[in-house]
Amino acid sequence: MKKITLIFAALLIGAATLSAQNAFVGGHRAWTFALQGGPMYSVNENGFSYRENGYGSKLFTLQGAAAVGFEFTEALGLRLSVAYGDNRSAANTRQTAAHGFYPYNFRSVNGFLDGTLDLNGNYAVERAFRPRLYAGIGVGHTFHFTKPTGYGTPKPADNVGWEAANPFHPWQDICEKNTVFGFRAGFIAEYDFSQSFGIFADLCGEAYNDQYNGLQPTKEDQSAYTGYAGFPLDLRAMLSFGILFRINTTK
Repeated sequence: MKKITLIFAALLIGAATLSAQNAFVGGHRAWTFALQGGPMYSVNENGFSYRENGYGSKLFTLQGAAAVGFEFTEALGLRLSVAYGDNRSAANTRQTAAHGFYPYNFRSVNGFLDGTLDLNGNYAVERAFRPRLYAGIGVGHTFHFTKPTGYGTPKPADNVGWEAANPFHPWQDICEKNTVFGFRAGFIAEYDFSQSFGIFADLCGEAYNDQYNGLQPTKEDQSAYTGYAGFPLDLRAMLSFGILFRINTTK
């Protein structure tokens, strides 16, 4: 993860340096405040079990966020955001005798510091439509996990009734209250009705350390269930809509 962090930081600094060549560095200054919300889609290592059992739509949940930012040129800025959401995941099934579907829910609070780049460059302040790219690093905190309870899944004949007698996953432990590293990137399409107010749509992808969803197999589990190591990142995709207030501090 350290290598990923260093590569990500280098790309972010490089993008900021290149864009600064086309951004007026001495003039525009503004604070921004935003509220947004919308659907997100969880792509954790066992998300396949939702789709295989006809529950794929349940991987869509809702998230809301608030952000404060500072535009220190026409094109460049920083943004600090905090988001709260409901999440879906599932315990592993392919390496167990249960062959069941073991979904569970959890809550999350995530914070990110993003660098933003307005694609209008020098002309960002003069235009109503402001397309922006952003990328950032942060942390995710997950909590309030429910138990992975089996239900509603066809099973092989020799396992009929297994879930009725054993409603919980036979070996998967859920780690409660996790705080992990994350990084993300996204695109914002903003339309300003005035210099102080606008609306926007935000399309974003986020990645977190594997224990974000509470699942991280122990060495004992890995030796007992050969081949199950899980994808090294927990992923989420979001599309949110919001309102933005801008306070111009240009002198």
